[in-house]
Amino acid sequence: MRYVFSAVLASLISLTTVTSSFANSPLVCVTQIVAHPALDKTRRGIIDELAAQGFQDPDTATIQIDTAQGQPALATQIAQKCVGQKASIIVALGTSMAQACAKATMEEKIPVVFSSVTDPEGAKLVKDLKAPEGNITGASNFTPLEDQLNLFLELVPDLKTLGVILNPGEANSLEIYKRLEKIAKEKGVDLMQGAAFKSSDVGQAAKSLVGKVHALFVSNDNTALSAFEAIVSVSQQYKVPLFVSDADIVEKGALAALGPDQYVLGKQTGAMVARLLKGEPVSANPVEYPKDKELILNQKAADLLGISFSQELIKKAKQVIK
Repeated sequence: MRYVFSAVLASLISLTTVTSSFANSPLVCVTQIVAHPALDKTRRGIIDELAAQGFQDPDTATIQIDTAQGQPALATQIAQKCVGQKASIIVALGTSMAQACAKATMEEKIPVVFSSVTDPEGAKLVKDLKAPEGNITGASNFTPLEDQLNLFLELVPDLKTLGVILNPGEANSLEIYKRLEKIAKEKGVDLMQGAAFKSSDVGQAAKSLVGKVHALFVSNDNTALSAFEAIVSVSQQYKVPLFVSDADIVEKGALAALGPDQYVLGKQTGAMVARLLKGEPVSANPVEYPKDKELILNQKAADLLGISFSQELIKKAKQVIK
């Protein structure tokens, strides 16, 4: 398996070709906007499912992994490199990465399969979710926002202002914020934005909301998730409940999450990639959504905040972290 580390990628970005030993194997470029636990688990699921479907690196496929370190310019270079290598399929993890790959393949029409993209239509990746017309399809990680907000209100009944930490440069994050703002208003909850344009901004973005909000929320924003520990630190220091959409990172210090298992989403995406490698057209593969959403509760965080989980809520949870 080829891991191309972005620390050295800039010096190696000149378009290279697949070595002759892999000439007869499909090249699957797995591209990722930034490294963080959620996207890493999605990537693992994709690779495991490809192996289960008969595309095992290095025997029957070449799987190349590139990470853009949250840098849009590097995401563009990675996408262009994959096109230059004439990849069989490009897998794009995260909205910004998917958008870069979509732009890079406008002429070549190499199939692009995205994953962990919350709003594919809002990001202008597809026009028709049920019948993709171009070379792009994939799997979204969207969980209904009203269900999530209802959970927040159940655990924090006095919630009047919710702080949302996001990168305004991520199209999906802004779209989700607008949708959530409308739903929240109907429930008497105001939103306040903590903007973080890069990972190093995340801690300060969280801290800027302290004293102004009753809870914090991160909804699959890749920049926020890449520095999630900084948000947890603020949550714990100032006793502000922290909610997330990513069920896999609750254990790092969030109070609760209602969302998909990212590894399962990865396997779902991997199955789609395998179908395309076996000859199915993109148009025959509609955009998919998580088959299930999981409720994860963190008892440690609840104890720190002085919050109690009802027995009814505990019964609904897939896991209660103790």
